[in-house]
Amino acid sequence: MDQAVNTSDEAPAAEAPAPPADSDDGFRRRRFPAQTALFEEGDLAEAAYLVVTGRIEIRKGSTGGEARTIAIVGPGDVVGEMALFDDRPRNADAVTLDDCEMIEIARDAFQARLERMNPVMKRILTIMVTRVRSMTDEFMKRKAAKQD
Repeated sequence: MDQAVNTSDEAPAAEAPAPPADSDDGFRRRRFPAQTALFEEGDLAEAAYLVVTGRIEIRKGSTGGEARTIAIVGPGDVVGEMALFDDRPRNADAVTLDDCEMIEIARDAFQARLERMNPVMKRILTIMVTRVRSMTDEFMKRKAAKQD
């Protein structure tokens, strides 16, 4: 199984769980060839993806200029979840670097599970998503300023 290439100071991602069988619970096993755009910055979110195999590049800025890599993620990581939490457009692109197997988590299934969550924990997660978006935007502004 491919290992995640972590471009941050965080600990490496855990190995992805075994994918569930396809079912009507909103989780679906999907395969994507290398160089597939899972979503683009500004898109509305219809799903999040749990990476089982392969690597995904998360990049920002491709809609307004030069794309900059934020991270490369791999097995055990989830991409696309922030837009499902706050109903805002995607804040980055996600493109497969390798042939990938993922578990697609449909918006409806994600929202149904979120609604069953303890309200305090749900609020904490929403605040965390807002902070991550803000920090990502600030990081990209500073990175662009250094390169100019």
